Amino acid sequence: MFKEGVSVGLGVGLALLASSAVAGQFDQYVMPVSNPIYDGDARNVTMVRPIYLRQNLPDKVDTIVGKVPVGGYVNGFALQASYAINERMSIVAVKDGYVDCNPDHTLNDHNGWADIAAGLQYSFLYMPEQDFILTGRLVYESTTGSDQVFQGNGDGNINPSILFLKGFNGFQFSGALGLVLPVDNDEENTLFYDSWHVSYAVTPWFHPLVELNHFHVLSAGDRDVPKAGLGAIGTHQEDDLVAGIAKFNGCDIINLGGKHSDDNRDMVTMALGARFKVNQWVDLGAVYEFPLTDDSKGLLQDRLMVDAMFTLRF
Repeated sequence: MFKEGVSVGLGVGLALLASSAVAGQFDQYVMPVSNPIYDGDARNVTMVRPIYLRQNLPDKVDTIVGKVPVGGYVNGFALQASYAINERMSIVAVKDGYVDCNPDHTLNDHNGWADIAAGLQYSFLYMPEQDFILTGRLVYESTTGSDQVFQGNGDGNINPSILFLKGFNGFQFSGALGLVLPVDNDEENTLFYDSWHVSYAVTPWFHPLVELNHFHVLSAGDRDVPKAGLGAIGTHQEDDLVAGIAKFNGCDIINLGGKHSDDNRDMVTMALGARFKVNQWVDLGAVYEFPLTDDSKGLLQDRLMVDAMFTLRF
């Protein structure tokens, strides 16, 4: 009996070690930094990720009444998290946080909470022997945020996406393709997006990276200038006014849902930066992001974003 118990125990222990080794084969890879709401980690890990961004607003933006001066900046603070049920499935919380917006012209200073978004992801293809993962994700974004920071409109949206990761000789290729499907098509835009990440492990701890993000308005909402017209500036209707006159969607955090959002359907950004793996528990990320499309056709002149990913291992 004792020998049988030892044999069974050794067998279970070896199986657990093998399982741990397989899962650990993806530890050399990193999470993308930019487009934090819609891009993400194809791996299933238990982690928390505080994020800070400082986004400069364009000097002027394109509207139905011409180029309107804006300028100023936005500070954003968020905390993402995920819980790995196993190596194939996890629960993810991808959007929350606090936004402090400080325009120089036209708009008022305002701040408030962002909408909350969470869901599930599952790796349909999990192939550590080939350094490849293909993961499906389904997220629901609520309307818990403040209209002072252009959140909370409509009845929320559903975000189905595919994420992938492929490693090759120190290189990492990863990305995401997805849709933003509003529950109320009149209040939010229907979007397609794709994000692409390339990094290289110069050392085990230093991973310089380049990322490309693309947002495309498939169908504009129907939010229009409030009946109070331009006089609505400075009132609680400011978010409706901005949605009604803007000839673009905004950026990754904001879904304006304006009836003219499809006048400029595409926004493309590039992010340059790196991830720094401090140890097996912590890695830090930093990128400088800027638009490749006309910055007046969006709300992004440039952005500095930093994060810390604390991975919990049990």
